[in-house]
Amino acid sequence: MKSKIHLATGLALSLLAHSSLRAQEGSPEITGLRTAAAEYLTAYNDRDAKAIAALFTEDGEITDLTGDDIIAGREAIQAHYEDRFSDDDLPLAAVEVASVRLVAPNLAIEDGTIHLTPTDSTLPNRSMKYTAALVKNDTGKWFIGSTRDLSDVTNASGQLAGLADDFIGDWSSKVGDTLIETTFEWDTSGKFILGELLVTLLDSEPLSSTIRIGWDKARNTITWWNFDTQGGFAKGDWTRTESGWYVRTSGTTSSGETRTANQHITIDSPDSITWTSKDRMIDGEMLEDRKMTFARQPLETQDAAEPTAE
Repeated sequence: MKSKIHLATGLALSLLAHSSLRAQEGSPEITGLRTAAAEYLTAYNDRDAKAIAALFTEDGEITDLTGDDIIAGREAIQAHYEDRFSDDDLPLAAVEVASVRLVAPNLAIEDGTIHLTPTDSTLPNRSMKYTAALVKNDTGKWFIGSTRDLSDVTNASGQLAGLADDFIGDWSSKVGDTLIETTFEWDTSGKFILGELLVTLLDSEPLSSTIRIGWDKARNTITWWNFDTQGGFAKGDWTRTESGWYVRTSGTTSSGETRTANQHITIDSPDSITWTSKDRMIDGEMLEDRKMTFARQPLETQDAAEPTAE
């Protein structure tokens, strides 16, 4: 599913439902806005990219959250929607409108929040605040002049969506005589990802850990917490990289020693992950790097991991 949110996806739905428009049914401007909204809704449901592009002004624009990605002109807008409509899992859209204001006889401004619901019920919803401008031409027809995403207001489950896509499921890795098994799943609230890790070593007691991954709204980052059965714990922040994820983790062992590590996770394929732990230190003592490959199915025994170069 293409994850980028553009508010024009839900523009028509908002105009059709907004109460202030219903209260002004007699206004020619409002009637024209409702007509434009109906045309957009029909084109979107019919997956008609050309018809949607025709509803924009000749120089109409769609701007993303960063302001760096601007789709300008009907031809580019049509190409954008053709790409969107090629996705079989295109989400459904619903809109909460904060206001629709006629700031001039030929200009209307709309502000609100668009909610996108994936057709796959196991995926979380996404939400984005937006603003849109509609302009009326000399013949009285309304066109979409511009749309812009303002801020991502997705709840915690949405912020974790990418990580969930990569990790939800059962994984295992076997290096030498060490078997590592882990599983990740959504918790019952849908706001956290829970994990269980079991490390089994030859002639040693198994070590298990519980993992909780959540969204830290104050710092705008994904954070995880780990607690093992020996009494140690760790926490760290996750950052998306081009190849996967970077995790900076710090914690304390059961005997009170401090520990830190930089973890580089490469998503090799939907069923294979390479997990490299670098700059590992316990109470200031540097340890060797570790590299493991996890698969969704149990792996054959790998050669013992060699320390990787910094």
